[in-house]
Amino acid sequence: MNERIERKLAAAAVAAVCAASAVLPAAPAAFGAEITRDEYVARVEPICKRNTEANRRIFAGAKGEVKAGELKKASKRFFRAAEALEKAIGQLDAVPKPPPDAPKLSKWIGYLEREGGLLGEIGGALAKENKGRAQVLSVRLRRNSNLANNTVLGFDFEYCRIDPSRFS
Repeated sequence: MNERIERKLAAAAVAAVCAASAVLPAAPAAFGAEITRDEYVARVEPICKRNTEANRRIFAGAKGEVKAGELKKASKRFFRAAEALEKAIGQLDAVPKPPPDAPKLSKWIGYLEREGGLLGEIGGALAKENKGRAQVLSVRLRRNSNLANNTVLGFDFEYCRIDPSRFS
């Protein structure tokens, strides 16, 4: 496999890990009280940090598997990440959103849902040993990750922001 494809697949894996780290639930707001943006961030960031670390384990060795041509083996990691992300997105929807930010956060969740779909598609392409298709999908994943980050830029997320450099 050429170096360019390996880099793009590795970047897709990193983006997946970051995306998955952004979507675990926080405790609900006090009964009847509206949550602020700062409270939302404070509740979600520690969870994202723990989940980021957990997802590092999902993709540990994925780059080596791709380099070694073990695409079917690497595909399982993408399927696991997609499954974890799908579950987490359901939990994230339960986290109360600050009313002024609710539309923006709903849009962000939509990008995360798309992220999960792309992870599954990459896993499928790798399982079929279709490197070209996996590469195309990894570019889409990267673009989607950027859109997700741009949507919540004002939240100053650290761990809930998709940051591939954290995993290189």
